[in-house]
Amino acid sequence: MEYTVITNGCDCLPWHEVFAWWPVKTISGKRVWWKKVFKRRVWVVWGQANFHMEPHVEYATAFDLITHTPIQDGEHRVYIGG
Repeated sequence: MEYTVITNGCDCLPWHEVFAWWPVKTISGKRVWWKKVFKRRVWVVWGQANFHMEPHVEYATAFDLITHTPIQDGEHRVYIGG
């Protein structure tokens, strides 16, 4: 399923540092816990006609933020799997 990420909408938060008490999945696909990570909230638009819009929380390590290209507003991603 294809979806669009909106980073500058209402209730979107920039990256900020938090402590991961429980396992979280980072933007690189790794699960980390019991360490400091970065967290942000974005909106995800998906569906047949981009009708559905839901808030989504993303986590990243400092290494993820350095090595991954930043997500631009309105960028399309393809979601595969569960």
